[in-house]
Amino acid sequence: MRLSQASALKRRAFFATDDVRRGGVAARVFGTLIFVLIVANALLVFVEAQPGFPLWVYTAFWVFGIASTVCFGIEYATRVWVADIAYPDMTPARARMRYAMSIMGIIDLLAWLPGMVSWFVPVTAQMLSGIRIIRLVRLIKISRYMKGIRSISRVFEKRRHEIVAAFMVLALLTVTASVLMFQVENPVQPERFDSVFTGMYWAMTTITSTGYGDLVPITPIGRFIGFCTMVLSIAVVAIPAGIFSAGFVAQFREDDANAADRKRDAKREPTDGEHEGE
Repeated sequence: MRLSQASALKRRAFFATDDVRRGGVAARVFGTLIFVLIVANALLVFVEAQPGFPLWVYTAFWVFGIASTVCFGIEYATRVWVADIAYPDMTPARARMRYAMSIMGIIDLLAWLPGMVSWFVPVTAQMLSGIRIIRLVRLIKISRYMKGIRSISRVFEKRRHEIVAAFMVLALLTVTASVLMFQVENPVQPERFDSVFTGMYWAMTTITSTGYGDLVPITPIGRFIGFCTMVLSIAVVAIPAGIFSAGFVAQFREDDANAADRKRDAKREPTDGEHEGE
């Protein structure tokens, strides 16, 4: 369904969830409310873990959690309803399925479904803790409202092949260094290099320049392997950094070009507020 073919109510719902800048006052209020709820719920997960609050504070947390779950559920239902506008080239059923199966659609679902299920299904204390942790996925929803986070996700999507190749090289260096170090150091200090996984831990702390110092090679060959690992890690770690830098520059230029195009389109196409005036 094209935006021009939708009813006034559906246009307002679409603007409120997907394009707040083009919506009226109600759309901006709804977008601001969702943004505040996302941030508040992320802070709530942290605060709830702190003991010593009075009973009324925990009651307020519980009431706020219920209200947030209901709001996120309404948002999810609204996004499903307007999905045929977001994907105008698909049938309504396929468009809604496309949104529901997308990454952000799954995140939107997890933002409210586990909490709502806990109201009707008996859960244990461990399950409640898991539900609180799952609520952290709500923080990912903030990416819709922050240009920088959206740019990062687009860079990952567009440069995924180069990024995967770079991390494969990094993984190869990590595995090689860990196996060699284990073979060399295990005979002389078996209590420290007791497995290949311990060698992998040493390799990661060395490659990332963390260097905790709890695992140190003492044999000449082990120190030589450590030297080679550190030298190679400088080049290997620089590869994904260069890919990200180039990707961000290209993405920012594309965003600036798209912003200029949207400004030109906005001059020709009326906003939701102007539709209401008609």
